Amino acid sequence: MYLKMALAICGLAAMSASVAAQESSKTASGGMEIGELVARFAKRADKPFVIDPRARGQVSLAGVDAGAITYDQLLAILSVNNISVVESGGIIAVVPDASARQFPTPLYTDLNFKAADYEIVNLLVSPKKVCANFLVPVLRPLMPQAAHLAAEIQTNTLIINDRADNARRIAEMIDALDKRGTGVKDCQPREMMQSVTLPPKPKE
Repeated sequence: MYLKMALAICGLAAMSASVAAQESSKTASGGMEIGELVARFAKRADKPFVIDPRARGQVSLAGVDAGAITYDQLLAILSVNNISVVESGGIIAVVPDASARQFPTPLYTDLNFKAADYEIVNLLVSPKKVCANFLVPVLRPLMPQAAHLAAEIQTNTLIINDRADNARRIAEMIDALDKRGTGVKDCQPREMMQSVTLPPKPKE
């Protein structure tokens, strides 16, 4: 009887160890649902998260301990899966990249702004020697599809909405191109120019 009980206890212990090993292997070198990954971090960091129902998918991890990731690492992992994290009103929202720019994200005008690399930011850049609207078709292909780049012609300002690391890269390119510029003359697109009809010259 005692032998059967001992064997049963050993069997349960072996099963528990096997389940723990499988779970550890899954999180260290396999994958898990995005919701589960965020929930684990939220519980450990004691931070409130709200996950958009569209922010779904399987996160593949290799050599990463899901139970010990930092906030910056979480942002990086989600970024690879086209998911952004934005904070508003004390709540951290996990949303698809395409929706992130519709949230009130931080606005910066200083090229040396401080923000986490994978944080979504807005950056205004005003070149002095090149036309902002002429730079849009040059720089836009260097940005992800969900990012935003537009030019405000009246103030010759570029509006960038992207992750901080890429926003810095684009801003550095704008600065380098601006230093090579020859001066802003006429930045108005041809199709927006209004033709002006001069009055007839008075007869003498």
